[in-house]
Amino acid sequence: MPIIDVHVHTDVGKSLGDFAEQIEIAEQFDAVLVTYAIRPVRDGSRYSFPTHEFCERSNDETHTLMQRYPDRVRGFCYVNPYHADAAATELEKRLDTQGFVGLKLWHALPCDDPRVDRLVDICAHFRVPALQHTWLKSGGLGYSESSPEMVAELARRHPNATIIAAHAGGDYEYGAKVFRSTPNVLLDIAGNECNAAGVHILVEHVGAERVIFGTDMPGRSFPSQLAKVLGTSLVAADKEKILYENMARVLAEGTTTH
Repeated sequence: MPIIDVHVHTDVGKSLGDFAEQIEIAEQFDAVLVTYAIRPVRDGSRYSFPTHEFCERSNDETHTLMQRYPDRVRGFCYVNPYHADAAATELEKRLDTQGFVGLKLWHALPCDDPRVDRLVDICAHFRVPALQHTWLKSGGLGYSESSPEMVAELARRHPNATIIAAHAGGDYEYGAKVFRSTPNVLLDIAGNECNAAGVHILVEHVGAERVIFGTDMPGRSFPSQLAKVLGTSLVAADKEKILYENMARVLAEGTTTH
């Protein structure tokens, strides 16, 4: 069964050559890696509120990997919505001329900021997903993080856009309940410990059609995250939806070329 891993990072060490280790894993499991850089691998500067030039360097690295491994790598464009016009131009360029297949949003601004809406509108135009990092922490949200409620409201403002809630909100049971009423939100299971029960909770609340596979490599191992799905008692058809079919359908809808 082919696999699409929707949540992979490129900032893996001292050089982009380190990404070859993840490609070996992808070949072993017949996986396509959807990747993005939130920090250039040779850049040690603070990246929770990146400059526009910082984002450009990150996307250049992602594009290099897309060209180097065309059969295994797809790219999400990373921007800081604070930079408004520049961020929108960067996203349009990467989608329109370089074959990127979506948008990655992390920290910098929470997704209830109006400047995020323009970027999601661009994604809707190109029919590509916007992946928003969202997590719950016992000590409160980190710097400009977005809560599951914020992501759900973003989806309601953009019913024609596909939103990916990265990490399914962190707390799967909480996230599943928050996103139950937003059908245009897909929940990626990247990160967290290997716990098949969490995947069962997501499927119970939103259905297997809205759950997608991700690892958060290199922060998490591919086998541990794969075990979350293969270790469930879900029927084979639902496992295939999570591991491949749901994200393959989203990528097929995009109007970018890759």
